[in-house]
Amino acid sequence: MLLGAVVALLGVAAPAAAHGGDVVISLGTDGEGGISANLTWKLDGHPVEEAADVSVTAESAAGETVGPLTLSSASEGVGWYTSEPGVLAEGNWTLTATITHPSEATASAQVDVVPLPEPAPDADDEAAAGAQDGSGDEADGAAGDSDAATDGSGTVDDESTGSGAGVWIAVAVVAALLLAGGYVVLRRRSRAAAADESSDGKPRSLTSTSAR
Repeated sequence: MLLGAVVALLGVAAPAAAHGGDVVISLGTDGEGGISANLTWKLDGHPVEEAADVSVTAESAAGETVGPLTLSSASEGVGWYTSEPGVLAEGNWTLTATITHPSEATASAQVDVVPLPEPAPDADDEAAAGAQDGSGDEADGAAGDSDAATDGSGTVDDESTGSGAGVWIAVAVVAALLLAGGYVVLRRRSRAAAADESSDGKPRSLTSTSAR
């Protein structure tokens, strides 16, 4: 029985002793420009339960540098550490992480930060936008028809105004001709009357005869 108890104690102590040695740091991004790190024991792959100080620096392909940043323990699970979102701009980055506890370790990795896809529009919003566009087109069409009708009526008014002006011009010309003709007739009559008066008032010459 004593031998069995010793074997049991050794079996319990073995996994605990396995949590030691080198630590593997796995680096990545959270999809929003943030940095994430996962710490596991190299020997058995178990997550590192002890608190660790994870420091990360980043350098972009264009030469921009960020950090060093101290990551915080994350809610994703044991051994996970993250930065604030948006610390990395869009592009390719080389990450370098170091820890000093529970053991010293360093790791590097390259990550790509891509822009987040735009959310798909809601079906109700699309329907509302379509309805607004349709009503706008109908309003534009009605306005165009109204403008066309206005232009048409304006043309008719212009034509009728032009026709009326032509008629009045013709009437004025005829009236002017009639007045001119009447004036000529009156002028001639007055001249004839004056000639007759001068003829009647002229004394007649006496014919004289001489007797031989």
